Amino acid sequence: MKRLLIFVLFLFIFSSNIFAKQKIVLVTGEWSPYTSYRIKGYGFFTEIVSAVFEEAGLDFEYKFYPWLRCEYNLKKGIAFAAFPYFINDDRKKKFNFSKGIVKSTSRLFYLKSRIKSDIKWMRYEDLKPYTIGGSIGYWYRTKFEKANLTIDYGYNDKIGFKKLYAGRYDFLATNELVGWALIRKMYPEEINKFCTVKKPLQQDYLHLMISRTYPDHLSITKRINEALLSIKRNGIYLKILEKNKIE
Repeated sequence: MKRLLIFVLFLFIFSSNIFAKQKIVLVTGEWSPYTSYRIKGYGFFTEIVSAVFEEAGLDFEYKFYPWLRCEYNLKKGIAFAAFPYFINDDRKKKFNFSKGIVKSTSRLFYLKSRIKSDIKWMRYEDLKPYTIGGSIGYWYRTKFEKANLTIDYGYNDKIGFKKLYAGRYDFLATNELVGWALIRKMYPEEINKFCTVKKPLQQDYLHLMISRTYPDHLSITKRINEALLSIKRNGIYLKILEKNKIE
């Protein structure tokens, strides 16, 4: 009996050590300059996430997937968190969220040759006269559809800008930093042909979107929220933004 208890205790300690050494899985997609497997540090948002987990003393790994696959992995508990995500009512029903990490601005991009001057709007319903391009799975889908807007959804923003350039629609809805980064890459000699509507579509914080089925997700969330506050206090957060020229 004594040997059996020692053996069971050994198995418990051994399995606990294995679990402790497992890396926390974080999933993300291609959304430069926030996150990208093509750039050093995987993008400035990913650099902040890395700093947070290092500050919390947690071992972690990144896996890059299409955005819908990221959300699937959260639902199944395969990944702890996906990023970067806005909070909306639909997502709050299925996932938890970290504290806000970076403030983001979304805008309507357009070609000056098609839209001659800035447009004035107060509510999404005011955009009904226009055809707007967007990407599958983005935050604005529910809001745009509720306002009964004419939307053309593509697979990603790169396809969206190709369609905008080809005159397929009036505006493309996307993040401001992401949009200008794509324009510089896709149309480096024609940057001045593009513009954005002055009034933002949205200004809000981006978060880690957290699985409710991942092991120990509540205690991990608590530790990373504390670590985020810590790197803001000790200057690491600001250094990452300054290095990447993010205002």
